[in-house]
Amino acid sequence: MQFGEAPIDEAVGAILAHKLYDESGKLIFNKGHLLSQDDLAVLRREGRERVTVTRLGAADLHENAAAARIGAAVAGANVRMRAPGVGRANLTATQRGVLHIDVPKLELINNIYDGITIATLRAYSLVAVGEMIALVKVVPFGVPAARVIDVEGAAGSGAAVLQVRPLRAARVALIVSGTEATRVRLLKSFHKPVQERIEGWGSQLLEPSFVRHDVAAIAEAIQAHAKGSADMVLVAGISAIIDREDIVPSALLRAGGSITLHGVPVDPGTLLMMGYLGEVPVVGAPGCIKSPKTNVIDWILPRLLSGERLTRANLVSMGHGGLLKDIAERPMPRSKTD
Repeated sequence: MQFGEAPIDEAVGAILAHKLYDESGKLIFNKGHLLSQDDLAVLRREGRERVTVTRLGAADLHENAAAARIGAAVAGANVRMRAPGVGRANLTATQRGVLHIDVPKLELINNIYDGITIATLRAYSLVAVGEMIALVKVVPFGVPAARVIDVEGAAGSGAAVLQVRPLRAARVALIVSGTEATRVRLLKSFHKPVQERIEGWGSQLLEPSFVRHDVAAIAEAIQAHAKGSADMVLVAGISAIIDREDIVPSALLRAGGSITLHGVPVDPGTLLMMGYLGEVPVVGAPGCIKSPKTNVIDWILPRLLSGERLTRANLVSMGHGGLLKDIAERPMPRSKTD
């Protein structure tokens, strides 16, 4: 590929690199215009003797063809690719779900050749049908075909670079624990906001159950739901989970489950506990589950509803970008002067 100034007599068949305007500011030719013999007369009338052009070689691919091939290579399940021209391919979700990105592979592809770029949403974003999740942009008017083949090779090994895992319609149990005197207040404070979240994700919140805030009672409730009709169990109550040996984690262990992590590096929501009883996720929810503002619940539950089994590594990786906006419900808001 050649780029630079050329006499207009030598520019036929080349691609115009920059927009050309006449003296009044009217556009003569747009950038990307393929110069023809007839265009030379127009350029002469405007007093142009030289123009900046790109000339593709036999081993090069035009930007549009390159973008379309790269877009097709990185698009996985539930991702639609459309290449509208101007060196771009738009990738959109065909299902509502969680966006999964092979980040190391994405970085490898972006490092293959100057001007081959893929910009995406953040990994594990919850995306809607038709939402744009990535843009392939080929910056120059053409790139070596060999480099596009390199991209296709990198993208084709292993899992797809981009895929959307649809949310499944799950049955979610909510266990609220406290004292008899706090039953009405706690059920009222947790039920509606949790229901709105769960139903907003296309799942069903089962009728909340209220139990004493002790290990035996919570363990029995977890077992009953996990062995019954629930696909996921949420535990919330009168007291936050302060330690791995606190009441809710102890109840999960007593029920026969396992603790994946207590203390997720996302704020608001660091006190969340994640665990499993068999295949059923059990989440010890922090108080911010009652807030409509984005918090750790919005990062974790959609992934669980897409069928992903979260590991300790998945959870600790959330620390990068995990400092979210403060919410009014926090009893000790962050100092504005710190």
